[in-house]
Amino acid sequence: MIDDIKRIGADAPARIAAATTVDELRTVEADLLGKKGELTALKKGMGGLDPEGRKVAGAALNEAREAIEAALGSRRSELEAAERAATVAAERLDLTELLELPERGSLHLVTQTWDRLVDVFIGMGFTVAEGPEVETDWYNFEALNIPAAHPARGMWDTLYVDL
Repeated sequence: MIDDIKRIGADAPARIAAATTVDELRTVEADLLGKKGELTALKKGMGGLDPEGRKVAGAALNEAREAIEAALGSRRSELEAAERAATVAAERLDLTELLELPERGSLHLVTQTWDRLVDVFIGMGFTVAEGPEVETDWYNFEALNIPAAHPARGMWDTLYVDL
């Protein structure tokens, strides 16, 4: 029995090191330390030994179990760190990447409607005529024979612009 415990203890580090993922490591752990594991089977077989043999076998079994658990713990931390590093590398953001900026703002609804109406009238054959934004005094009043004393020419009813 002691030879079997030593053999399992000697083979365990190689089996643990051969595991490349955490799932494989769990399988190795179950094979070695699980309910139906090799060390558990040997522990169950200790009942048939004499008291002195149980003492020696129990000490060897506990020593092998502690060594295997330590190796499993260190390998698990290595594999988890490697998986985290792979995840971080896969999900890494490139902060220097130029992204297309979203368009900011939009035209006012009146401007949109105006543009659509212009398109409709152009489609019907009309043209858009551009003219001055502000008319002169001549076109607003003099050409229409509105006298200088007329109330429409007052300061409060008319906006005068010096050009």
